[in-house]
Amino acid sequence: MNRHQQSGMTTLLITSMLLIVALLFSLASYKNLFYQIKRTQNEVLARQAHWAAEGGLECGFAEISNKSDVNTSLDKCKTVIDGLPLTLNIDTNDGKSLLTSETSNKHKKIVKTIVAGGTRSSGVIKSSADLYFNGDYRFFPDPGNFRNANKWDCVLLRYRNNVFIHDDGNLNTGFGSNDLSFTSPPYLDFFKDSNDHKCSSSVDANYRTPLASNYPSKFESDIQKESMMDLFKETFGVARDDWMSVRSRPEFVEVDPTDGCGKKIAEVVKEDKRHVWVNGSCILDSVGLNLLQDKASSLKGLFILVHNGIFSFNGAKKLNALVYHFNNDYDPVINGENIWNSTLEKDKVLKDDMYQPTEGELTVDEIKNKVVFYMYGSFLPSGGFILDTPEYVSYFNASGNFAFDGELITDLLAPFGKPRWQQGSWHDF
Repeated sequence: MNRHQQSGMTTLLITSMLLIVALLFSLASYKNLFYQIKRTQNEVLARQAHWAAEGGLECGFAEISNKSDVNTSLDKCKTVIDGLPLTLNIDTNDGKSLLTSETSNKHKKIVKTIVAGGTRSSGVIKSSADLYFNGDYRFFPDPGNFRNANKWDCVLLRYRNNVFIHDDGNLNTGFGSNDLSFTSPPYLDFFKDSNDHKCSSSVDANYRTPLASNYPSKFESDIQKESMMDLFKETFGVARDDWMSVRSRPEFVEVDPTDGCGKKIAEVVKEDKRHVWVNGSCILDSVGLNLLQDKASSLKGLFILVHNGIFSFNGAKKLNALVYHFNNDYDPVINGENIWNSTLEKDKVLKDDMYQPTEGELTVDEIKNKVVFYMYGSFLPSGGFILDTPEYVSYFNASGNFAFDGELITDLLAPFGKPRWQQGSWHDF
């Protein structure tokens, strides 16, 4: 009997131990299953947060792209996406902007880089070249920034180093502002609410250079010196060294003129090709300007860029165009011979008495041998000038009223103003 009791106890003990082991395995399996379920739930929540934050980025980029402005409001993208409110902000530095999207529960934060495109830059004339003005110039300005009470911080001219005014002995000629005027509005409907919009003028900040100002030292705040200006990057959103990527854009059609520059431009432009890249020098006479005027009017504006050459206008035409002169590897003097000697403008550009500025320290030869742009007559492009030829000289020998057409400038520069994701910044692995 004893033996049977001991055998039963042993069996019961072994069975109990097996049950305990089985229970322990079950508990371990349950904990592992619970862990796996919890982990899966967390992964789902994390992906939901990631998708929401990613959606915020896409929404923010769409807003920025549609407005072509990295500083546009992103409020409409902060509403609930998949039940998660978002925080969006953008920090900009050196043409690149960091767009941050974060869920309100802090589960996910994504930061991506946007490269801003070119933007509409202020001023009727923008120049990294030294400027020489011979004659009487009156500007209907770019209104610039709004100050208060219909007053604006107007901009006539932005330049990098020097502005020279020719000393012709006439106190009634020079340089100055016509002020904002409803007869030549900078934008459509600019004077819709009032005809009283003016350039601001006060003791501390005067944005209205008087007419016939002939001493650059007396310019007011509407004429701005910017020693660090980079017009190429400002216009196209890329460095000057990357000019080939701009020339190869689908908006541009190339022209390689040896003569008849105006005719050749007129032959290639059409409705979907209003941007012309001229390789080499371009001399536009009155015949060429007439052809361009007809084309520019029918196409509602042209963008004319001349690269690595001299650029000259001779005529009295208003042209519905934005003119860009870009030299990055060019000098007008080759083996001691000035290229202007081979043009009809040689007797004007190369005469010493054309270089008698009211102020300035450069000698006649220092100015004369650096001239790469020459305008004679009263040719007036309504989109203004961008003269991107550092260390060289652009010479204006004319008289007239320069006007700022903000609608045309915005339209012609729009293709270069679209922001884009920086290559490689969108990969999450």
